[in-house]
Amino acid sequence: MRYDIINDFIQQRNFKNYLEIGVHDRNANFNKIKCDNKVCVDPDANAKADYITTSDLFFEKNTQKFDIVFVDGLHEAHQVYKDIYNSLNVLNPNGIIVCHDCNPLSLKAAGDYEDSKDAMGKYCWNGDCWKAFVKYRFETDYLCYVINIDEGCGIIDTSKVSNVAKIFYSIGEMTYSMLEKNRQYLLGLQ
Repeated sequence: MRYDIINDFIQQRNFKNYLEIGVHDRNANFNKIKCDNKVCVDPDANAKADYITTSDLFFEKNTQKFDIVFVDGLHEAHQVYKDIYNSLNVLNPNGIIVCHDCNPLSLKAAGDYEDSKDAMGKYCWNGDCWKAFVKYRFETDYLCYVINIDEGCGIIDTSKVSNVAKIFYSIGEMTYSMLEKNRQYLLGLQ
């Protein structure tokens, strides 16, 4: 699960400071993270976040630095892309960003929230987070890959260099069929 991946990085690299963008339910992930200093942000008061605000407003006012950031806020590519860049600005050297929902397994899950309801009435919504991850993966020198677990956990490792060719992908031009045909290549699946 995502918290296992995050906790492994924390333990392996002796990270001390953790930020979670998009909490929804503290027991789903945040409370399972084992780190000295943990901070969470969500605009929904029901999430009981440390900061009840949007990620944009949090980043505008924040002065803290973090070793590892988990991005699981608004599942829209343009916002995830902003969250990645804002996270990089508060990331300590050699830090990690983990982006959730980067490997949607159906068009329905990758679409609009209201359309993502399954036959049982449950939502399985990843949104188009994968587009933000792919865009960033092909424009950075950092190592970026998706671990094929828990709806896809995108890893941005600022301590390692990427060897993928630089390609400009516009969020607007990416389609789910493009992902289906090139999933391994686009996501760097592991």
